[in-house]
Amino acid sequence: MSESLPEITVVAAIIRDRRDRLCLSRRPEHKHQGGLWEFPGGKVEEGEPLERALARELDEELGMKAVRSQPFMTVRHRYPDLRVTLHFREVTAYTGEPHGREGQPVEWVPLQDLSSRQFPAANQPVVTALKLPRQLVISPEGLHYQDVLAGIDRLDPDSQGLYLRQWSQSDALPELAARCRERGVRFWIRDDAHLATREHAFGLHLTAKSCGSGAQNYPGILSASCHNEAEIAQAVEWGAQMATLSPVHATPTHPDAQPLGWDRFRALVEGKPLVFYALGGVTPQDLDTALHNGAFGLAGIRAFW
Repeated sequence: MSESLPEITVVAAIIRDRRDRLCLSRRPEHKHQGGLWEFPGGKVEEGEPLERALARELDEELGMKAVRSQPFMTVRHRYPDLRVTLHFREVTAYTGEPHGREGQPVEWVPLQDLSSRQFPAANQPVVTALKLPRQLVISPEGLHYQDVLAGIDRLDPDSQGLYLRQWSQSDALPELAARCRERGVRFWIRDDAHLATREHAFGLHLTAKSCGSGAQNYPGILSASCHNEAEIAQAVEWGAQMATLSPVHATPTHPDAQPLGWDRFRALVEGKPLVFYALGGVTPQDLDTALHNGAFGLAGIRAFW
């Protein structure tokens, strides 16, 4: 039945001011998802390049000129009455002060206050993604903890987070966690909500064997390791906000695992209320491809450490 639903393509803007606040507008009551807050934008005309479409929409809606932008993430969502592909783009330059040219309310909202606003369901992964790094680096096995400390110092806190996978139950964890906090590196702990809370981890990453234990009360970002549709559904049931989905390509460490490929990856993430990281045989150079196929970022070991 969903295949017969009308489909539209929309482009939407992530606009920040000098105080790192985000520009939101409220949808008119008479429109689809009326009354909810959204990232400004609009429908893409047939054959129209995304950057040009966004510049046109922001001029028409907000009076912004000379808009330049770059890809942020793509979300494909099924509403009961509509299928929509939303291309979110981060605005890198513009002139003029955004204001509601069509009478719509427009506000600058701090990132920490986004959770108090009601958004269309298709916008929810973007609200989460704004808090996340583009790369989730997984700490390699077999290293001495001093090597891991040195590796933490090499990470870029703005674009890279760290999953302390095999170190989560190590006696060295407090020292590693302290170094991450000192450097401003967002880090994830495996399967132990109490431990993640104690170490002030940015995130708790659940594997299939965890059974979601303690996840409901975890105050940080909750993520899950997924490989198929059933595990994605389980992650949603646990209340996860993000997930790694693997393997995209064949990897030496898991030679028997059937790779998903980008087409299957895109099909699995479509319409799911999670921020996805592509994992397995990917490199930093795969980001554009990952964005095109519904991921927000990339995760890996050797190519990222």
